[in-house]
Amino acid sequence: MKKILFIFTIIFCLHSNAQDFSYGVSVGTNVYSVLSESNAPFNPNGSYSIPEYAGLYLGVYGNYKLNNHFGIVADLALDKRTINIDPRTKLSYISLSPKIKYDVNGTYNQGFYLKSGFRYSILTSAETTSGVDVKDAFKNSAFSFNLGAGTNFSKFLGLELIFDYSLTNAIDADVKSKMLGAYALLTVDIEKLINK
Repeated sequence: MKKILFIFTIIFCLHSNAQDFSYGVSVGTNVYSVLSESNAPFNPNGSYSIPEYAGLYLGVYGNYKLNNHFGIVADLALDKRTINIDPRTKLSYISLSPKIKYDVNGTYNQGFYLKSGFRYSILTSAETTSGVDVKDAFKNSAFSFNLGAGTNFSKFLGLELIFDYSLTNAIDADVKSKMLGAYALLTVDIEKLINK
């Protein structure tokens, strides 16, 4: 984790030009499901209601423009997830997500874009909805692949939809347990808001 933070710091500290570097906050929600082997009864009744499983996402990001089409974005976030195992479980993570950003229209940070990269998450707490601590049943960290799209609909506001698929097991047991999730985020470009 220290190496990742060190790389993140180097990339964004070397380039402080306001035209090339921006920063802001992301606020939104997520939904997650656990994908497992068919004989693992994580959710035996099969019910799944998005309002019951919506989690909170609060993050900060740095965005560095490489050229008119490409940039590097890194997010650091508090990521709360509610997953569909029995009993329903609430997980809290601190996550770091470096991504490559591709701006479709050729004017960086304006209009529609695609993002792809990885997420490294550290588990900070895990408990059932009745308050039982089950952190020992989960892996302490998770590594996942992200793919998404977004749009800047004003000078400093944007919307993103990010899909997340875990590359490592979520549950600390001898059973495959991948997590599949989706994020809907509102982004606020603080640099543009301050310097408008």
